[in-house]
Amino acid sequence: MAYSGDNVPSARKYYLLSVIAVVGLGCLVSALMFPAAEVYAFVVATPAVLLAFVAYVIIRDRNHSLRQKVEHLNEVYSATVGSLAMAIDAKDQSTHGHVYRVRAVALKLAEYLQLQDDKDFQALSTAALLHDIGNLAIPEYILNKPSPLTQAEMLKLKAHSSIGADILQSVPFSCPVVPFVRHHHEKWDGTGYPAGLEGDEIPLGARILSVADAYDALRSDRPYRPRLPQELALDYVRAERGKSFDPAVADALVDHAAELEEFIKEAQAYAPRGVMEKLERTFDREESRDGQRVFEDIASTYRESQAIYEISDAVGKSLSTADTMQLLADKIGKLIGYDACAIFLVNPNQNRMVLHHAAGKNADLLSQVALRIGEGVSGWVAAHNLALANVSPMPDFPGRTQLESEFKSCLSVPLAVDDRVLGVITLYSGLDSGFGHDHLRLMESIAHHAGAAVNTAVMFEETQEDAYTDLLTGLPNLRYFSAFMDQELQRAARIRYSVTVLMMDLEGFKEINDKFGHKVGDRTLAEVAHVLRHQMRRSDMLVRYAGDEFVAVLPGTTKEQARQTIERIQAAVDNLRTPVRSDQYASVGISVGAAAYPEDGQDVDILLSLADQNMYSNKMMRANRRGGKSGILPFEKR
Repeated sequence: MAYSGDNVPSARKYYLLSVIAVVGLGCLVSALMFPAAEVYAFVVATPAVLLAFVAYVIIRDRNHSLRQKVEHLNEVYSATVGSLAMAIDAKDQSTHGHVYRVRAVALKLAEYLQLQDDKDFQALSTAALLHDIGNLAIPEYILNKPSPLTQAEMLKLKAHSSIGADILQSVPFSCPVVPFVRHHHEKWDGTGYPAGLEGDEIPLGARILSVADAYDALRSDRPYRPRLPQELALDYVRAERGKSFDPAVADALVDHAAELEEFIKEAQAYAPRGVMEKLERTFDREESRDGQRVFEDIASTYRESQAIYEISDAVGKSLSTADTMQLLADKIGKLIGYDACAIFLVNPNQNRMVLHHAAGKNADLLSQVALRIGEGVSGWVAAHNLALANVSPMPDFPGRTQLESEFKSCLSVPLAVDDRVLGVITLYSGLDSGFGHDHLRLMESIAHHAGAAVNTAVMFEETQEDAYTDLLTGLPNLRYFSAFMDQELQRAARIRYSVTVLMMDLEGFKEINDKFGHKVGDRTLAEVAHVLRHQMRRSDMLVRYAGDEFVAVLPGTTKEQARQTIERIQAAVDNLRTPVRSDQYASVGISVGAAAYPEDGQDVDILLSLADQNMYSNKMMRANRRGGKSGILPFEKR
């Protein structure tokens, strides 16, 4: 709204003074015209002239004061609009400076279209800055959602133009700002919103604003797509001419596109940079709260909300512990920043902290850190379920001089669900006071959301592990074996190396079950599995196949090379003694058969069948060696 003396009611008070001044001047003129009455005219005119002079001085001073007030009110008006524009821009996470660029394009389009009405021109300038004010009522996750919006989300988004107009409705603008804001998403063919206006029913300023807004959106990076090259953006405007856009406005933009791009660059340079720059990470510093800092705070609030939503959304979709922790480290790094990050999970049965993910500087050294619950900063946080900020990290890596010299402070928060601590996230900084109160608040909020996601991922992996693991022996089961062998044989065919499969069956195990029951039998199976595992290389895979049968896969091993492994396995099992009673122990033997890829077959079933046949041949040979008996006697006196 622009102000003038005409709309300042107090000006009426000076009407009488003006009349008096005119009368006084009239008397003076009369005195000059009639010299015969000089004395009388002088007597009569002098008071009036003096009064006129006084009135003139008063009116001049009052007008000057009024002009100053009008100028001040206009300055207040401009500052208010500018502040609102900065607040809108502060919330805009993906296209900072959008409102300033839209204003620049809209005003130039108005010039090209020879818009004559000064009030419409002023309204367009103001509406361009405030056209997205309704976004203040739209959830941030909708505005910055990278995937397509749902129908409900789209309806919510479409409400922003009406909400913006309603917000501005109470402001006594002297020009049609509100209609321009309300209808800037109407379409020329009547398919727009909120009112479905068509053609010239849409205010001209709204039609101009629609084209300027769309063009800048096309030429800017958005969460759901990257910015379009200028020619593709112009192709879109041409395609929507007469559909979404007023043909005259669309033509004006296309015809002057090169010139408009220059004005867009100038507008971007004009946009307040403090709102666009990354928020400072020293939240806890004592500093004056000037206007620019207020807008930075607005920006930070929405960044925090969006980041926490993204973290919750991302980690909630991941069922892998490793992926969940990688996402956490990445998101925290973007929101808060750190020199290094360590994410521990607790193992209460062993009273220790297991470092599952390390990121940042010296991540390889951090990954070697081993702590007990209660030890160091991270261990203390796990033990007490309390956060610590800006403390020395040295207790986390005693004796590791490189880490001690690298990091000077840390922030550590627990990952917990229902007061049950699952782990700890610890951030390390090379500064003495690298983290502030706001960092702590953010990390506690992130940990609250992340705790449930980590718990879900851990439980899922445990369930998956159970599905592929034999619970009695802790070995992989037949389901895992099938998946593993498919991959292993494909790798062997590609790299061209041998793979030997061993089929193993216990000897004398039935007698243990019959005499002492399945409880002792299960304990014997578990001990045999433990023995077998210690005879294998790390690259070998041991599986409980079924009942008292085991299968081993030896990658990169020929059948001849596997003979040493077979002899070692049989000797170790033969020497195994399982206490049963105070004066007895049980012992079993094991028969082993081998088949090798590719010479004996290239299919899993063929290899297993041949290894099974060779295992029974080995069983017969071992039985004959013992005179047809079962082999090793299951019970012996101590």
